[in-house]
Amino acid sequence: MNNHNGWTTRRTVRGLVVSVAVVLGSGLAFAQSAIEAITGSIQGGSEVLRIDLSQPLNAAPTGFSIQSPARIALDFPGVANGLGRSVTDINQGNLKSVNVVQAGDRTRVVLNLKQSAGYRTQVQGKTLLVLLDPSVATVSAAAQPAFAESRNRDVSPLKDLDFRRGTEGSGRVVVSLPNNQVGVDIRQQGQTLVVEFLKSTLPEGLRRKLDVSDFGTPVQAVTTFQVGDRVRMVIQILPISTSLHPTR
Repeated sequence: MNNHNGWTTRRTVRGLVVSVAVVLGSGLAFAQSAIEAITGSIQGGSEVLRIDLSQPLNAAPTGFSIQSPARIALDFPGVANGLGRSVTDINQGNLKSVNVVQAGDRTRVVLNLKQSAGYRTQVQGKTLLVLLDPSVATVSAAAQPAFAESRNRDVSPLKDLDFRRGTEGSGRVVVSLPNNQVGVDIRQQGQTLVVEFLKSTLPEGLRRKLDVSDFGTPVQAVTTFQVGDRVRMVIQILPISTSLHPTR
C-alpha cells in the first residue's frame, strides 16, 4: 500500500515524535467537509482505521503521537465533526477507541491505543486510512479524551530534542518529555507546523534553531523557544511545489 503523505512514529521511551511527510498538506480539506463515519478493521493482518468524509481530502492531515499514554492524533483543518458524538468505541486489536473533538474550524481525531505503535496514512478520495504498525511497548495508563490538556501541576523542563531523517525522505522531530502529564498542541500555519508544550520550560542548551536543510527532507529548520509557561516549536517546511518526492 503506497503512502505518499503518511507519518511513521516509533519510539520506545516516553516522548513525542512529530513526523513531517514528504509532501505536507496545505488546505487539507475543503471548508465545508465533515467526518461522517469511523470504522476499524483487520486487512492483511494489519489494523486499519477508516475515516470517511463528506468531501475528498487534498492530502493526509498533520499528526503526532505520544508514547505514554499511547495516543495518535490527527488534525483536520476545515473539517467538522459530523458523527453526532465525540467517542467511537473500536475495541479491536490495539485500538480501544477514537475521540473526535471539533474546536473552531478544525477537528482533532485521537486514537486511544493499548500500546504505543507507529502508523501510516493513505488518502483514498473521501476516505483516510490509518494503518497501525505492530505495537512496540506496553502502556498501562488510561487514555483521556482531552488530548492536549496539561495535567502538570508544576512547570517541568523538556529533556531533549533531535531531528532525524525518516523513511522515504520524511523528517522526524523527536522530543523527550519529562513525564506523561505534559499537554501538547499542534497546528499548521501556512508552511510551518507549530507545536506547543504546555506548562513546560526549555533549558538554555535546547534554545536554538536547527538548520536541517542538508538532510534532504521537506523540513528546513526547527526553532524552539520559551513563551510564558509553555515551550513553542516552529517547524519550517518547503513549499508544496518544491517538496521532495521519494524514488520508487
